[in-house]
Amino acid sequence: MFYYNTYTWKSDVLDVSGTAHGFSTREGGVSTLPHTASMNVGFHRGDAEETVRENIRLFCTHAGLPGDVVCTPQIHSDRIRYVTRENAGEGTLREVPYPCDGFVTNQPGITLLVRVADCAPVLLVGVTESGAPLIGAVHAGWRGTAAGISAKAVSMLRKMGAMEVRAAVGACIHDCCYQVGEELRDTVAELRGITFADRYVTARDGALYADIAGMNRELLLDAGAAQVDVCGECTRCNPNLYHSHRATGGVRGTMGAGVGIVCV
Repeated sequence: MFYYNTYTWKSDVLDVSGTAHGFSTREGGVSTLPHTASMNVGFHRGDAEETVRENIRLFCTHAGLPGDVVCTPQIHSDRIRYVTRENAGEGTLREVPYPCDGFVTNQPGITLLVRVADCAPVLLVGVTESGAPLIGAVHAGWRGTAAGISAKAVSMLRKMGAMEVRAAVGACIHDCCYQVGEELRDTVAELRGITFADRYVTARDGALYADIAGMNRELLLDAGAAQVDVCGECTRCNPNLYHSHRATGGVRGTMGAGVGIVCV
């Protein structure tokens, strides 16, 4: 179950010893521009870089996350990188070696950060046979979702030794608001099968609407996730609490979802 705590959403499914996580909203930051206020963790949205870095620091503080962060320009792919402490600062203080849409690690002291403004943020925690935590974070836009990025994250954590993987899908645009075109439906059908596409891309009042949260839930469970929590909050329905690309025509800030290993 999701619960709100100090400007961030959390899921009790991910409350695993030795880890911390959080999904940000628009609250708790220092941005003052009307379209980014107040918590914007995305560069190139109008805020000074120092403001964005301070927002990221504050988000980590609110969520109890390590202050050393790794993030990246996101490209709507299924590419996931394994990162270590040596990668800390990529995406905030220095360039990244190559962009991706997710991270996994087994190392403590770094926060894996993905950024969204309607796309689905997915955080994952795994536990090895010895009880050591493993973590992952992915940005699941519709292209990455159709390509199976969340399932790929589960597979990578299992290959790293996870005996059990838990996942949570944060606030995103839901099928009440996510009107899409035939390209999305056709791509989902091509990559995941027509039956899957029919379950999650449905017609209403002469238009198509997609359920990316539901897609990711099924893909995570099929990949072997033991538990999957889905936040019922729709970002498009509540632009006062969430940055929403659809609600603002792209003039908006960006929210963050982060997970870290805080001790072993």
